[in-house]
Amino acid sequence: MNILVGIDVQAIEEVETSMRLFGDRYTRKLFTEHEVHCCGGNPLTAASGLAARFAAKEAVLKILDTREAVPSWKTIEVRRDEGGRPEIVLSGEAAELARRQGVSAISLSLSHGGGIATAAVVAQVSPPLDEMNQ
Repeated sequence: MNILVGIDVQAIEEVETSMRLFGDRYTRKLFTEHEVHCCGGNPLTAASGLAARFAAKEAVLKILDTREAVPSWKTIEVRRDEGGRPEIVLSGEAAELARRQGVSAISLSLSHGGGIATAAVVAQVSPPLDEMNQ
């Protein structure tokens, strides 16, 4: 078993500017409906939450080997568990990549302050099933 770590930062102002310039086209391309809904409709407060989610998506990409394929942004989703902790939910090509690469668990931490959103992702990786059967 291995542990992989991915970390990313995102300027909140950049997300706010993109939201203002591109509107729904920007948010629909990068975020799921659930993520947009959770961050609210006010661009000032939504930008902070969406910046943290964007950093989380980038951090997940850092733990996945994306040489063969880069999953779409929406296949990496940030949700909150019942206790309010952020968690990563993978679907589609992101889930398939993680499965093939032996990612068995992902933990997420988000933070924002001073105009910056930060995400740290820790993944537990076991040898992929293909390697175990050789």
